[in-house]
Amino acid sequence: MNKVYTEDGIYLEELNDGQVRIGLSAYGSDAVGEVSYFTFLNEDELVADQPFFSVEGSKAVTDMVAPISGKVVERHDALVDEPEILNALDEKEKWIVTVQTEQAVAWDQFLAEDLPIEEA
Repeated sequence: MNKVYTEDGIYLEELNDGQVRIGLSAYGSDAVGEVSYFTFLNEDELVADQPFFSVEGSKAVTDMVAPISGKVVERHDALVDEPEILNALDEKEKWIVTVQTEQAVAWDQFLAEDLPIEEA
């Protein structure tokens, strides 16, 4: 199973049957800061390089872009009412969506490790 990262602070984790779980990485959490607001921008489908969720934190307000395209098969709906879930230390808690991809993911286009968090 592959797990890779984007330079924007998103992780992608390969699941079974062509499904990919997408979430906020530790680097992404640090860049946004303490999360206080979350909303999905696309309900049913992700389109690569298009915004798919908006997050507001103590350091930034940003629309995060989808790293891949696919049909959304599961959403972490609790994030809408409890955006602070994204402040968790455990990356597994910070998943956003699970998508079904129609094409094979080019895993090597992503980073093998999350970007380091810069100390202040």
